[in-house]
Amino acid sequence: VQFVANIHQARAELSSHFAEIQIPQSRPLSKGEVLGCTAPTIDATSVDSVVYIGDGRFHLEAIMIANPDLPYFRYDPYSKVLSKEGYAHDQLRDNRQAAIKRAADAKTFGIVQGTLGRQGNPHVVARITSLIRAAGRKHVVVLLSEISPAKLKEFEGVEAWVQVACPRLSIDWGHFFEAPLLTSYELEVALKETEWREVYPMDYYAQNAGPWANYPRNVANRPSNF
Repeated sequence: VQFVANIHQARAELSSHFAEIQIPQSRPLSKGEVLGCTAPTIDATSVDSVVYIGDGRFHLEAIMIANPDLPYFRYDPYSKVLSKEGYAHDQLRDNRQAAIKRAADAKTFGIVQGTLGRQGNPHVVARITSLIRAAGRKHVVVLLSEISPAKLKEFEGVEAWVQVACPRLSIDWGHFFEAPLLTSYELEVALKETEWREVYPMDYYAQNAGPWANYPRNVANRPSNF
């Protein structure tokens, strides 16, 4: 968000050099805004490349995950360096599918409700709990402000975890955990509630998200307690 003014400035500067410049949007986020777990989907046939303005890769990686077929450049307003960026999409797919496959046979799930800020949406926890119960599995809900391999290892008998905090924790760091650490979307794949998507969904706070996501629009379809 801190670079929104730079986006509009860049558009004005570049408009004389390119036939069309798009600023994509994933509502309710602002135009050009990207979160680490929420990014707009771009029609790959309508653009040649994407330029991200920012001083890190975390948010950039979200839009790269959501749109794997486009080339990316990052402009750092502080260093004034334009760099070409890439992402290991095959590694993401292999790591997450392996975790889902392991979790699919779990008899006891641990559900981590994050307590940092507003991450641990109780409605998402309620849906996860309902799905696990419907599948005939056991579960335990744990409240944590920080999720680490050492903390989760202390819980004996939990064969797989689902965390309701930040999806990127599972995507980026899940392979460091002893038991599978799934996102809410990945749990639905493991329990056969939805299909694996070759383009991994970056829609956690998006209005048009799947039922696993955070946006209140989906609350009407979720159980009210757990």
